[in-house]
Amino acid sequence: MLILFDIDGTLLRSERAGIKAMTVAMNEVYPPRHEGDLSDAEAINSPGWLDPLIWQALMEQRGLEPNPEGHDAFRSAYGRIFNAVIQERNPVHALPGAEAAVRWVHEHPEFESALLTGNYPETGTLKVEAAGIDPGMFRFGTWGSEAESRRGLPPIAIDKAFRKLGRSILPQHTIIIGDTPADIDCAHANGCRCISVATGHFSTEELASHQPDVLMKDLSSLDEVKDAISSFA
Repeated sequence: MLILFDIDGTLLRSERAGIKAMTVAMNEVYPPRHEGDLSDAEAINSPGWLDPLIWQALMEQRGLEPNPEGHDAFRSAYGRIFNAVIQERNPVHALPGAEAAVRWVHEHPEFESALLTGNYPETGTLKVEAAGIDPGMFRFGTWGSEAESRRGLPPIAIDKAFRKLGRSILPQHTIIIGDTPADIDCAHANGCRCISVATGHFSTEELASHQPDVLMKDLSSLDEVKDAISSFA
C-alpha cells in the first residue's frame, strides 16, 4: 500500500511561519504603492490549499494579474525568506507521534511512505527537516506546484509510485493522511482512502462531517496508527 502524508498540521506545526514568510515575500516582490496597500497571507483562509493558489489569492488581494514571471519571483523570495527564518529561530516542530508513524510505515515491508502536500518542494522539504523528520523516509513527494488543484495530486502520486516501484498501486490501496477537509476530498475524489487527524485547524467534529474513512485525534498512539492503516490491508 501507498501511504501519503500531508505536512502542515499533520506531521508538524510551524507557528504559521510559512504564511508569514509568504506575506514578506509578496511585499518584497510587489512593493506597496500606497500606505496600507500591503499583502497579508494570514487574511486568507488557506488550510489545505496549494501554495501556488495562495500566491494567486495574494495577487487578487492586491488587484494584480498573476503571471509566470511574478510567480517565479515570489516562489524564490518565499524560499529564501523562509529558510532565513528557520536558520534564525526554527519555529517548526513535529507533532506528537508523527516521526514514529512515518518511521513505522517506512520500515514496514508491505507499505511505501511518501508525501502529498500543497507545499512547494523546496519549502516543504525544509519544513520536514526542520521538524527533525528524515526526508529520506519518504520514497518521493507530490507537491503543490505539480497540479492545479488538490484533487489533481493523488493521480500524480500513484503514477510516481508506479515509476519508482515498477508496479501499479490501485487507488483503493492508497491512503492519504491529512488534517483538512481538502485531504478527505482529494482522497475520495480519486478512489483513495483517508485517515483524518484533528491536529490542524479543524476539529474532530468538523472533519467527521466530511466522512473520512478513519478519524483520529492525533498520531500520538502508534498502536492506533498501526490499526488504522492495517484496517485497509
